[in-house]
Amino acid sequence: MSDIKTPKILLSRRRFLRNLTLSSSAGCAAAFAYAWRIEPTWVETVHVPMSLASLGSAFQGYRLVQVSDLHAGPWVPQDYLECCIDHVSALQPDLVVVTGDLVSGIPEKQAHAATALLARIQASDGVLVVLGNHDYACCMRGHFSEPAADRVARTLSAPAQVRVLRNERHTINRGDSTLRVVGIDEYWTNRYDPDAAFRSVPAGEPCIALVHNPDTFLELLDRPAQWFLAGHTHGGQVTIPGLGPPRLPVRHREFASGHHVHGDRNLYVNRGLGWVKRIRFGARPEITVFTLQTA
Repeated sequence: MSDIKTPKILLSRRRFLRNLTLSSSAGCAAAFAYAWRIEPTWVETVHVPMSLASLGSAFQGYRLVQVSDLHAGPWVPQDYLECCIDHVSALQPDLVVVTGDLVSGIPEKQAHAATALLARIQASDGVLVVLGNHDYACCMRGHFSEPAADRVARTLSAPAQVRVLRNERHTINRGDSTLRVVGIDEYWTNRYDPDAAFRSVPAGEPCIALVHNPDTFLELLDRPAQWFLAGHTHGGQVTIPGLGPPRLPVRHREFASGHHVHGDRNLYVNRGLGWVKRIRFGARPEITVFTLQTA
């Protein structure tokens, strides 16, 4: 009985499948290496014009820089965050705002690392901070520590130029012009109080609100703030082309990142600088530079 010879077409198909498997494996390995080693620290500086009605002439061209989600602690290298913060200072900001999640792990232990970062910032009108869920030792809604957040806030306020806003407003004056900045405490906690935050904020004046979670935006459309700056999402950290982020810690998935407009209200969601798990793909860490102008 003679041997059965495999047709050449089958040999070609086997070779093709073998080569495809090898190339697919190599591609997956390269993508993983990129998502783990390169993109998590490949920071993008995004420039956004910020139009505000009734903005005084003294604030034309005013430069506000937003960073978010530093996650200072055991998972994000401190020297990487220092480089990011030094770049922020090099942008010559008038004001720097940090929209939450300054620490990870045990908040009280990491607060000094975050404070050292804020102390490096050089901005003519200082640094304004709101707290996020991780500053409350909170990874899930309903599990948070108010004492931990209180200690974090006290530590972060140590540098003279830093102010932590917890349902408070901050007023910046330049000549006869005024800019209001409102900071609202973390959405998932009992400390979230927009009524207290916006108390005594006049309608019609230029006003920017700082929040951590962008889910607050649609609840605050009746408040006298024209722009809301948020973080929290990390841009999903992984974005699948054509599908978007497979997982987001928000109800409103449309607020994954970037600029969103609802009537005359604006929301900007910063992708953050740090992480809890080191992986980013299609969601580079971000520093946002807003240049103010009259609407």
